[in-house]
Amino acid sequence: MKKIFLIFLVLVSYVFASESVFNSVIKNVSIPDTQKAIDDAKKLQNKFTDSNFKEFIKSWKKVEAIYLAGEIDSDYLDTPRYIDVFNNLKEDLNSQMQRVIESKSDVKTALFKNSFKTVNALEYVLYSSQKLNDRQIDISKEILTSIISKLEEIKKVYENYLNNSDGEEDQIEYNAKLINTLIASTYRLKEWRIGNSGGFSVKYKNDPKNNRAEYFLSQSSFDAIDAILDAQKELVSNQKYSNLVNLAKNKNASTELELVSSKIDEAKKELKNLKSDDFSNSKKLFDLASQIHDLYYVTIIEKLGLKPNILDADGD
Repeated sequence: MKKIFLIFLVLVSYVFASESVFNSVIKNVSIPDTQKAIDDAKKLQNKFTDSNFKEFIKSWKKVEAIYLAGEIDSDYLDTPRYIDVFNNLKEDLNSQMQRVIESKSDVKTALFKNSFKTVNALEYVLYSSQKLNDRQIDISKEILTSIISKLEEIKKVYENYLNNSDGEEDQIEYNAKLINTLIASTYRLKEWRIGNSGGFSVKYKNDPKNNRAEYFLSQSSFDAIDAILDAQKELVSNQKYSNLVNLAKNKNASTELELVSSKIDEAKKELKNLKSDDFSNSKKLFDLASQIHDLYYVTIIEKLGLKPNILDADGD
């Protein structure tokens, strides 16, 4: 029995050691986080409360922040934009959703645009009035049905990848996908989610306005930022599964990655010190997000011997 147990331990150790960092992240981060978002969306669909909405926003932001399905299958590159159009829409979504609410068309017909079935549209429907009427409830349920469907597609991409992965993927390429995802995520965090509202971004330099925040109506913007930081911690801090910490150890980049983790903790602490969803004193938060981004983009990616993707002015 002792011999069998020892053999089992050796086999388990071998499987864990041979699992790539990318595959480990998909299994231990991407799939569970996506399932949590699905569960929270269904919970919100069942009962429209402020706490349920905020919980769903937090779980969705974690999925969006470390979105890898498009890296696995290019057909899913744009899937997040079918769920969330923050900073990616030229039209006035709120005024259009008001027309949807007032329309006499059946709900499915009224929601004919993809942008009408996003988290942003949902926020307006739920928070544009003091009390929800029957049509707002029906619209919200239909929007969530669409969002849940997209999340289930994302989860399926991850599951199919793991089922079909033979472990022979180009590890350098796939590790670069992880780092570049973090780079893009932190760029959008500092520029879109903090800089635009705080007046620190190039686009809105010295012109702060809280109503530019991602979830201004529901006052959930800080919840979203906190969730994005949590999502990054899943990749850069010590966990029970393999992540970038393991890769950093092999490349003598542990000190730099520990600094990232420390800066994330600082940012989360600073977020708690600020008045909820008020960006008027968010300069330190912006600076911390910028430091995290620079550590990924300049220091860590070089240490790991990877190549960064070039971000355009919008961060895509």
